Amino acid sequence: MTELQTAVAAMGHWTAGAATGDWSALIAVLDQDVTFHVPVDGFIGVRHGRTEAERFFGHLADVLRADLEVTSTLRDGPLVAFEVTVRGVWSQRRFRQALCVVLVIADGRVRAFREYLAWPGGLDD
Repeated sequence: MTELQTAVAAMGHWTAGAATGDWSALIAVLDQDVTFHVPVDGFIGVRHGRTEAERFFGHLADVLRADLEVTSTLRDGPLVAFEVTVRGVWSQRRFRQALCVVLVIADGRVRAFREYLAWPGGLDD
């Protein structure tokens, strides 16, 4: 599988996790030593390791249900960025936002990821 194919599959797992709360398929493709940065309270800053990622996605399973639509895919070698529109519920409040997820692929796994958020609609959409 190419880097792009791996990233597209991982983003599919991300989309499914957001919709259902089951992040296990995404977690399964994370490198054991994954490094990530997300702009979510309680997880701000650089995090390392699958255990921390499991903790983060466990938090999302408790507070998030959303429909994600990839609107653009950008690639530069092992870096693949997905621009995404999001509509859903966060902590029982409706919202919409723009999101960019950047995945770093190595050896068929997600070695790192970063999220960048924009809140054009904010909460209570």
